Amino acid sequence: MIHGKEVSLRPATKHDRRNIYIWLTTSDLTPSMMGPPAYPDVSIPTWDEFCGDYMSHFFDGSQPDRGRSFIIEVDGQSIGHISYDGLDSKRSFAELDIWMRSQVCCGHGYGTDALVALMGHLCDDFEIRKCIVRPSLRNRRAVRAYRKAGFRSSELSVEEQSRIYGRGEYSDTITLECNIVS
Repeated sequence: MIHGKEVSLRPATKHDRRNIYIWLTTSDLTPSMMGPPAYPDVSIPTWDEFCGDYMSHFFDGSQPDRGRSFIIEVDGQSIGHISYDGLDSKRSFAELDIWMRSQVCCGHGYGTDALVALMGHLCDDFEIRKCIVRPSLRNRRAVRAYRKAGFRSSELSVEEQSRIYGRGEYSDTITLECNIVS
C-alpha cells in the first residue's frame, strides 16, 4: 500500500480489472476523456482493447518494471485508478495515467495526491526521476490537476517527444513532465 496525504494506493488485482474498465468507459467522466462528440479521434476501447493495453502484469505484480495499476482509495472507498507504464530505468522516467470513478470523486485534490504518492514510490523503489503524462489539451480539468501535482509542459520539440516517449493517443496530446526530487 502506498500512502498519500489523503489517499491510499492499493495494488489492483485481476478482480479490480472490470471496475477499472467501467470507470474509464462508462462513467460520467468518460466524455471528458474519449469518444464522440468531444473526442472523435479517440474511440472508447472495447474490453479486449483495454485488456491489450492493461495486460495481466498490471494486476498481478509479476512484471513491475513493465507497469502496475493501483486503486485510489479514500477512507477505504475506491474512487479511481492510477498506473505507471513505460518504466525506463536507463533514462529514469515512467509514464503515468489516472482516472477517477465518477465526477463526485473529482475536485477534492485526490488525483493530485495520488500522482504525488505514486511518483514518490517510483522514485524510492525504482529510482525514477521524471514522470510524464500525455492528456488531451481538451481535458482542461486533467491538465489543471497535473499542473497542481508539479507537471510542466515538456520543453522538447514534438518530434523529440514522439521519438523518446512514442506517439500520443490524441490529436492534441500535450506532454507534461514532472521531475521528482527525493
